[in-house]
Amino acid sequence: MNTKFKQHLLLFAGTILYSVYAALLLTPSKIGTGGILGIALCLNKLFNFKIGLTSIVLNVPLFIFGFKLLGKKFALKSAIIVLISSLLMDSMNTLLPNFSVLPINDKLTSAIFCGVTSGIAMAMLFMSGGSTGGLDISAKVFKNKFKSIQLSHILLFQDFCVYVFVGIVLGVHSVLYALIMSFIRSKTIDAVQEGMSSSRQCIIICNNYEKIVERVKNELGRGVTVLDAVGGYSHNNKKFIYVVIQKHQFSALNLIIKDIDPLAFVAISPVNNILGNYKQTSLSL
Repeated sequence: MNTKFKQHLLLFAGTILYSVYAALLLTPSKIGTGGILGIALCLNKLFNFKIGLTSIVLNVPLFIFGFKLLGKKFALKSAIIVLISSLLMDSMNTLLPNFSVLPINDKLTSAIFCGVTSGIAMAMLFMSGGSTGGLDISAKVFKNKFKSIQLSHILLFQDFCVYVFVGIVLGVHSVLYALIMSFIRSKTIDAVQEGMSSSRQCIIICNNYEKIVERVKNELGRGVTVLDAVGGYSHNNKKFIYVVIQKHQFSALNLIIKDIDPLAFVAISPVNNILGNYKQTSLSL
């Protein structure tokens, strides 16, 4: 399965799941949220505007002003995601007349479930190379005009304004549950990245390094770096092997090391970003 097909598949699945989250889970539960969707929920409450259509209307000027900053490819994918998901939000009940999700009486349970669902959906969309649009675009536009202001401060101010609006329209409790949902969403996105596409950097200090290097290259298809090392306690000369693998390759690497040098010292830690000649066998955020 090639990378482009994976990206299109994730884009399609993420868009559908995000629409389900917004239309069938979030809206019936009457829990607020941040960003454009939070504003759309408030306008729906005040004026009965359709949530999806409102999201499109609010996103259009953001994409127009932020097109150059986003880049053509990213902007196009994000625009498609916003358009399709917004249309599905307003037509979900019509498309699925026999499927309905009743609001859960326990708001905390609703917030947790909404956070997990939206987190999975957004992780898929990020990995497909797009986004749900919204106020992230406006933050980049402001940052481009006022370079002295930090992007994080702009995002924080925007979120504060939206949550104040949500609190006025939907009530303070909606904001509290929205914050819980936002926290769970961020943790879910991290968990999806960790589970699907994370890499590990491995430090192996051993004696019989030639066979380990050979098997790592042949069986895992990974390049390695070998350095000279001296034990601080024993003062013995050893070899320091550095290799970056993906998470699903760890078991195979562990078997290789145990088979060749069971007494080898191995330290493993996560890697967030990798630049250079590194073959990624799964998509990453």
